[in-house]
Amino acid sequence: MLRISIVVALASCLGIMPPRRSIRRGFIATPGRTPAPTTRPVVKVDTSQRLQHTISFTDETTPTSTRKPAGVVGCDIWVKVDGPPPTDATQLVFLATDTRTPYLATFDGADGGKPAHYMLRWINTKGQPGPWSETATATIGA
Repeated sequence: MLRISIVVALASCLGIMPPRRSIRRGFIATPGRTPAPTTRPVVKVDTSQRLQHTISFTDETTPTSTRKPAGVVGCDIWVKVDGPPPTDATQLVFLATDTRTPYLATFDGADGGKPAHYMLRWINTKGQPGPWSETATATIGA
């Protein structure tokens, strides 16, 4: 606890510690609740490699930055392979939760030439999901 107090005192003197933070059990914590994400990911799919999709995502409010929104730990990636685009989330299969863009999705040879429909959503530190992205569709290169 002494080590933490020294770090806090030093940070306060240097002016690098926000004033609304407190120390709890050795961790610096921001008081209050973490709300569910309110923005949506923007999805881009690179199909330049055979049987692979490189899925990049950014926030809709900052499309030129790869930073996630505040309080977000990662992005849930869901997919539907083959057929028409999904009409609701029940038609999707969970692919991964990715903490950094881009994500590499690989496919079997039998999926070559089929469309893959992706929908993403942000997940906060408490596991609460945000709203779904627009559907991004890309053909799996054979």
